[in-house]
This record gives sequence, C-alpha cells and structure tokens, in this order.
Amino acid sequence: MKLARFFTLFTVLILVFSVGACSSKKTTKLAVSDNADQPRDGRDRELFEDALKEMQKKRYEQGRLLINTMVTTYGDSPLLPMAKLTIADSYYREGGTPNLVQAEAEYRDWLQFFPNHELAPDVLIKTAEIHLRQVQTPDREQEHALKAEKILLETTRRFPQTKDNAKIKEYIDLVQEKLATHDLGVARFYFERRDAWKATESRCLDVVNKYPSYTDLDIALWYLGRSLEEQENTEDASKYFARIVREFPSSKYRDAAAEKLERFGKAIPDPDPDVQEKVAERRSMMMRVMENLFGPTVAVSKEGILLKEGDKIDESTYELISNASRNTGTSPNSQGSSIGTKPAITNTSNSEASSSGSDNNGDANQPKIKEKKKSKKSKE
Repeated sequence: MKLARFFTLFTVLILVFSVGACSSKKTTKLAVSDNADQPRDGRDRELFEDALKEMQKKRYEQGRLLINTMVTTYGDSPLLPMAKLTIADSYYREGGTPNLVQAEAEYRDWLQFFPNHELAPDVLIKTAEIHLRQVQTPDREQEHALKAEKILLETTRRFPQTKDNAKIKEYIDLVQEKLATHDLGVARFYFERRDAWKATESRCLDVVNKYPSYTDLDIALWYLGRSLEEQENTEDASKYFARIVREFPSSKYRDAAAEKLERFGKAIPDPDPDVQEKVAERRSMMMRVMENLFGPTVAVSKEGILLKEGDKIDESTYELISNASRNTGTSPNSQGSSIGTKPAITNTSNSEASSSGSDNNGDANQPKIKEKKKSKKSKE
C-alpha cells in the first residue's frame, strides 16, 4: 500500500515539473517574438520590404497585414504614403468587383491623407480606371461611365497640368462617346416607339450641348429637329437642320435636312469652310457589334501605381521610395534595407554577380533579398 502511494506521488511530481518546463519554454519564445517586433530604427523599411516580397508572390493578404503592422506601429514613417498606396494597388491588381470597390475606398482614403502629394493626380486617374473597367455597353445603365467622367473632369480641375495628359483625353473621349451613344439610343426609342417628342427633344439636347465632339452628332441633330417639327416648332427645328447642312455636308441626313429647310421656307446654307467636318469615318457593323458586346475599345491599364505588371516595382517606384527614405535622416543602406535604392550597376557589382552565379538573373530590378540576409549575418 505504501509502495503504491509512493509511485503515485512520484508520478504527480514528474507531471508538475514537465508542465512547468513547457510553460517556461513557451514564455521564453513569446518574449523573443515580442522583442523582435518592438519598434526600432529601420524596422518600418523592413516591414515594407517584406510586404512587397509577399505581394510579388501574389500573397496580397499577407502583404497587407505586414503593411498594416507598419502603419499602426510607425505612424510617422516617411514611407507611410507609399505603404498605404501599395495596399490600394494590391486590391486593384487582384481585380474583381469586390476588390475594385475596396481599391477605390483605399485610394480615396489615401487622397484624404495626402491631397497635395505628387502622386495625387495618378491616384485620381486610377479611381477613374476602376470605373472604366466596369463600364457597361451603351444599351445598359451608364453609372460607371458617369462616375469615371466626373473623376476625370475633377482631375483636370484640381490639377490643371493634367489637361494635356494624353491618357486623360483618351479616357474622357471614351466615356463621353459611351454616354452620348446611350442618350441617343434612348432618344431614338422615345421617337420611334413611343412618339414621345418632348422626351426625345430633352435627350437630344443633352447630347448636342454636353458632347459637341460626339461621333454621331449629326444623328442627334436630326432627331432633335424632327422632335421639334412634330411639336410644330419649325423655327427652332430649322436651326438644327441648318447645322447638319452647314457642319456635316457628308452626312446621310444632309439632303433630308435641306428638304426640310426648303419646305419651311428657309435658306439652305453652304458648308462652312472654317468648320472641320465632325463626321468621323464610320465604323464597320462588325466593330459596332463588338463594342456593344465587350464595352470600351480603349484598353484600361490593370497595373497599379506602384505595383506594376507581375506585382514588381520598376525604376520610377524605386525613385519614389528612395526619396521617401531620405527623409528618415539615415541612409537606407545603413539598416541593410534593399528597397529605396535601385540595384547598383557598377563594375564592382557586376564582377560580384558573375562570381556568385546566375541566381538573381531576371530580378535586377527587385529587392536584393539574399544580400540583405548576408548583411544581417555579418552584423551578428
């Protein structure tokens, strides 16, 4: 009996010491982990670098977690604009409606924090591109086209230097062509199917006044004149028929407009030599069908502002990060960080690269991860 009690007591003591040893080991590991994440000089750059590497591997969520850690821990870091912009870019790069909605929210949030940043115009353009990627065909609702137009016009108003930006001009022409085509389609439906002359007039007036460069402006002028004629307002109708004869001498509606003027007892004007004819080369039927099926004919970039094709960063991004890193008061290289500095292209580095083999071929413009690890070991 005594022997049994002895073995029982001995077993309990062994279990107690085992549990104590395990808990001490876990506590030690936790303390080490907590100490590693303590704020220290250069840690913000390391977190940003690690986030970029995660995103280059398409692990966007992990990259965003690292950046959020950096933002909450180093709220005064000069890399903050680049970090928050990278989060927005990651959602844009992922694509899909939910991610594009989140990307716009992140870009808008960025603009509130940094309204006068040098990248602010690019961020506004990117929010417009989010809507351009979701533009519907002209026979559907044009919510995204309207939002894109509003953003693009806001960009040219807030940043006058962007008015001559070829991309903005192209995008504005694209969305206005879509919006005008949609309104003209509705106007023709009212005229041909509903005999709704006033509704036709309203829609055509919008097209004529808002979109003077519209490809099919002569068609809008024709239906505007016809709707006014049906309302027995031949005086105003004559003005629009005269515009067709004067500004669109090659239009298929030119002869019919001239007949209307003659019937109303109005003079038939000569073509205006100072007005460049606005009737563009008519697109083929197949091209129109393709546009109606697949939406915009202008390719919208799927690259982010910082995250380019393949989620890599190019020379322009390196330059932006480098400029931000200089504001830390210490050299980016002093902490062993590989971002913020373009890879050196010197004879010395080339000879070292050739001696170390071809492990880094194709990654000349990416963070030099291996070099960073070596620098850490040398410090230890």
